[in-house]
Formats: sequence, structure tokens, C-alpha cells
Amino acid sequence: MSPISVRGHPGGSGRHQGADLIPKDYLRAIAVWSLVPSYMLAGGFFGWLLDRWVGWFPALTCLGLLLALALSVRDMLRLKDQW
Repeated sequence: MSPISVRGHPGGSGRHQGADLIPKDYLRAIAVWSLVPSYMLAGGFFGWLLDRWVGWFPALTCLGLLLALALSVRDMLRLKDQW
């Protein structure tokens, strides 16, 4: 029995030559807009961990969030230029 592609035509790898299932522009937009929340979560979490270790509660969490925001904006601009 041969594998069936996405469109239901018999084929080898299951991929078709036509349009992609999800357009690349849509995936790029998702990548750009997912940077800020993911960086903020990571920066806040690592800042919180450092705060618990050092004992300066709000200081390092705020610093982690600010650093995460700066890095996410930098990466958003980099991806926008590549787009």
C-alpha cells in the first residue's frame, strides 16, 4: 500500500507541490508576535529565580523583564527586516 499525500493523491513523502497548508507569511507573523510574550515569561521567570536566590525580590524580576523586553524588540526588528 502506498502512502497518501495531504490532498489524497498517491505520493511518496506525503507532501504536495501546490500551496502550503499554512502560508509562510502567516507563520512569520506568528513568530514575530510570539516573541514578546515568550521573552517576557522567560525574563520574568529567570529574574524571579535570581530574586529568590539573592533575596532582592522586586529588583531582579524587574531587571529580567526589562532585559526581556529589550531583547524581544531587537529580535522583532531583526525578523521584520528579514521579512
